[in-house]
Amino acid sequence: KILYDEIVKATNDFDAKYCIGNGGHASVYRAELPSREVVAVKKFHSPLPSDQTVDQKEFLTEVKALTETRHRNIVKFYGFCSHARHSFLLCEFLERGSLAAILNTDAAAQELGWSQRMSVIKGVADALSYLHHDCFPPIVHRDVSSKNLLLDLEYEAHVADFGIAKFLKSDASNWTEFAGTYGYVALGI
Repeated sequence: KILYDEIVKATNDFDAKYCIGNGGHASVYRAELPSREVVAVKKFHSPLPSDQTVDQKEFLTEVKALTETRHRNIVKFYGFCSHARHSFLLCEFLERGSLAAILNTDAAAQELGWSQRMSVIKGVADALSYLHHDCFPPIVHRDVSSKNLLLDLEYEAHVADFGIAKFLKSDASNWTEFAGTYGYVALGI
């Protein structure tokens, strides 16, 4: 069991020096717990008031997607907190960070050889196949991009950031508005 106060203390009340990533609706922090375990804390920018904000919708969608999935190539989910001051998710910390960060760093990109690149591709394909074919209802991530692909020490890919994921309905149309990152979205969808 991880307590709210432990997360606040481990991040020094979400001090910028613990921040390892920023997005439109949340920031991600590295936190070392009293047990010495290191976790990633995705803190949403707004504390999720009772009205249906975009942040609240993304928070709830991500909690639902992560609690309903178990796959080696999907980031492990440990829990969440919806507090008056902060709302956040707790997930596994992946040491190499995002594929985007690796590709944007010359030294790290040079370490990413062809066998590691193939491993990343296979891991992402396995995760997406699981989401589309083995989950009920099927889940469409809708924002697969290099910044949402996290790598562990062995360059194993883990899909993250399910905030705009869509749960498909078998008895209805699944057409939707555009969502995702330009340059990464599949044009046929």
